[in-house]
Parts: sequence; structure tokens; C-alpha cells
Amino acid sequence: MVGPDPAPAAFRPVLRFCVCSDLHIKEAGDEQTRRLKTLMETAYAIAAADESYDRLDAFLFAGDLTNKGTPAQFEAFWDTVQSALRKETAVIACVPRYHDNWEFGKGGEKTGLRHFRDITGLSTDIHLTIGGLHFLSVSTSEKDCYYDRKQKRWLKRELKKAAKDTPDAPVFVMQHEHVRDTVYGSTRFDGWGLTHFTKILAKHPNVVHFSGHSHYPLNDPRSVFQKDFTAIGTGALSYAEFTVGAERTVHPPQCETMSQGWIVEADQEHTVVLRGYDFFSGDCLCSYVLRFPAKKEAFPYTPARQEARSAPPVFPADAVLQMEETDDAYQITCPAAQSGDSFPVFLYRAEGRDANDKVLQSAYTLHEYWFTHDKPFYTIPLPKTPGVKTVAVRAENAYGMASTPITKEVPSDV
Repeated sequence: MVGPDPAPAAFRPVLRFCVCSDLHIKEAGDEQTRRLKTLMETAYAIAAADESYDRLDAFLFAGDLTNKGTPAQFEAFWDTVQSALRKETAVIACVPRYHDNWEFGKGGEKTGLRHFRDITGLSTDIHLTIGGLHFLSVSTSEKDCYYDRKQKRWLKRELKKAAKDTPDAPVFVMQHEHVRDTVYGSTRFDGWGLTHFTKILAKHPNVVHFSGHSHYPLNDPRSVFQKDFTAIGTGALSYAEFTVGAERTVHPPQCETMSQGWIVEADQEHTVVLRGYDFFSGDCLCSYVLRFPAKKEAFPYTPARQEARSAPPVFPADAVLQMEETDDAYQITCPAAQSGDSFPVFLYRAEGRDANDKVLQSAYTLHEYWFTHDKPFYTIPLPKTPGVKTVAVRAENAYGMASTPITKEVPSDV
């Protein structure tokens, strides 16, 4: 499934770049360096398959390149990049407070920022023009490993320069953390959003802001957000994480089978196509189209408009529940539901109900939508509860829209 919006038929890119984040490299030759190299090789293969434009102009790495910011880990990152990088492709990376500066304040002589610069030769806070479009990347400050007033002034100044130079074009901005209350994972409750640049970015509707940190899947419709500007969650190359209702930092089984990133393309008319990929399979998971100059009142991907185009998932017409009893739970198995729109199914929720249809117990399992595979069934462990007579299972999308339930009588009272 690719949605919600495919590229226009006449779209011909003149610029292409790849964005990813949260590599968490631990050592040379580890699984994360292998994922990084696979991402780069796959991105080049995607570019080469386009007869109209076969270049890959840049890689953007949105932070947590390493797991603890040691020189050896940055060397493993840079050696891997260099092993796959081609001379026509630029590299932009940001270095955040978190994993890339793990030893900050612990007596180390150098922060991860300095290790990164020494080993890669790259700058941290940077403004580049690639293919006529502006790219800005902001790393943490060396003083306290957050963002300081000097960096805010720098961002204001550089955004004004970009807007003056290309007033009708997108401006691509990257930092590690989400801007709070934008994409999935960015709320105060989620814990992965910051407000340092909120007011600055709000004055620039042409900004397309890429951020990671949360590891929340990029093909979740909430990972593309528009209000004052466009915010894009980058997913992760390492593992998936979620907020489900009032439960945060959810790590389901198979959560480490995550290798996501964006391929972003722009044409001469400043139409931008975002394609989210699973780089294990090379499959496109989702596609969005942005048009510039941006008009906030016409933004198609506001939360309200995203939700309005959504529909509940649908179970197969012949769907039935299977139930196995263990000492303390019923293992409820349902067939995989189909999306009712262009977005993935989010989860399956099982409810144990009494004779009066009152919910006595509930549980859920996430649909494994963060990577590509055909899983025909999902199992939800429902704790045994006295008085439960029937079980109902619904499939839900990211906005809580639920399918018609499948029901089954519980064999006996507990």
C-alpha cells in the first residue's frame, strides 16, 4: 500500500536526496553499519532506476548516528558512509545531545560534536545550497548540549536569506528532535519534542522540517504534519517505538525490524514528492506531495484533513476468531485486517465482555506496519477475568477509527 498521494504523472525530478536518522552505531561491522550501507546502496539503486534523473544529490542524517558518541563509533559511521558514497552526493548530518553526546558532562575531554567534526571533517550547524534549494541543519550547542541563543539567531538569519533567495521554493531544515506538538511522538507526554525553534519556524510556511529521535514509524499518517510549516518524522534505522493511548515508549515484538527513511525529490516547479521506504525490502511504504510556494490555509496534511480522509479498517468477510487458553490468559488470534483508506492498520484491540456486554478486560497488539511483510494473523493475549462471556476484536487505524468487531463466546466462565 502506498498512500496517500502518488507523484503527479508529469513529475520529473531535478533534485533527489535521502533522509534518515537514529542509526545508533555501536561498533565497526555491526548490524547498524550494515543497515546504513544497505540504505545508501538502495537509495542509489532507486535513483539509477529513474531514466529522467538518475542522481542522488545528498544524504541527510538527522542525528543519533552513534550509540554513545565515542570516536570509534563515529569512525565506524564515517567509514561506512565513505565506503558507499559517490562523489556527486553531499552529506549533511546533525549531532544531538543524546546518544551522539552520551559522555557530555561526565568528564570527557571532547564532546561528540568535536569527535564528529574531527573524524568527518563536516560542519555541524550548516547552510548549503544544493540544486538551487536551501538546506539547513542544526546540531546541539557545545556549551550545554542543547540549543542556545546564538543558534536561534543563526537560524533566523539563515532562514531569511533562504526566503529572500528562493521565496517560492521549499527550504529543508533538519534537527534531531521533533518540534513539539507536530508529528507523532512530539507531544510533551510522548517526550520526544522540543520548543526551541517553534516560533522561528512558524514564520516560514515554506519550511520542510525533518526530525527523528522518537523512532515512531514514518508511514504512520501522524508522522507528516502541517500547520505553520511542514514537519516530517524520519522513522529510524534501528528500532520502532510507539505511544498507544496513555502508554508511551511501547516496544512491541519485531520492533527491531525497522529500517526506514525518506527519498525526497523536487522538480523545476518546486513540487516535492516524499516517499517513505523500508530499506530492508526496498519497498515504498507511503508517498506525499508538497507544493510551493506554501499556503498554510491550503495545507493538505493538517491533522484534521488527514483524519477526514481516513476510514476504519475492514476484516475479511469470513473472518473468525481462534482462541487458545493458557493458565492466565486467552490467546485470541484474528486475521489481518485491510486498510479502509491509504493509511496502515494501527492495532488490534480485544475486549472481554460480560453477559450484559460490559467491558471487563482489554488488550491490544500492534499491526506490524513499520516494515513490509505479509502476516496473515495477529494474536492478542487477553488476561483471564471472572465474568467474561464473549470476546470482541476490532482493528483500529491511527485515529482510533475501528472496524466492525469479530466476536466469539468464551468456552467457560473463569
